[in-house]
Amino acid sequence: MNADPRILLWNYSFEEMLQLDHFFQSVEAPLVQAIEKDQGHLLVEDILFSDKRSDQEFSCDEKVMLFFNVPGTTIHTIMQEAKKWDLPKPIYAVVTDQSIQWTFAELADHLIKERDFIKKKMDEERSGSGRSHT
Repeated sequence: MNADPRILLWNYSFEEMLQLDHFFQSVEAPLVQAIEKDQGHLLVEDILFSDKRSDQEFSCDEKVMLFFNVPGTTIHTIMQEAKKWDLPKPIYAVVTDQSIQWTFAELADHLIKERDFIKKKMDEERSGSGRSHT
């Protein structure tokens, strides 16, 4: 099992991948691996450590950037520098001991729900409806 740091990417076009390639070289990012449509229903662990494929394709319009064993400082640099490069904004996530046992489809669904929940909470706080009126 190769536990070297890796960045997994979901739902980037060929042109976006070329742009990301230049970006990742500039920040000296670790190895980058695209998650293919026929891998979406596989366990994250299988995507990382095998060449397995599924008969069923996964579809999700969100862009996801998953960090596996990438140091926190590198993740922070990538997220900060990506803003300067005007790259498509993905959902950023770190592969955990728990999420490595999920299918990518389950993980993507969880990340989307989590992002939407946080966005809703932030919107409520900004509009003042999140405050208690006692």
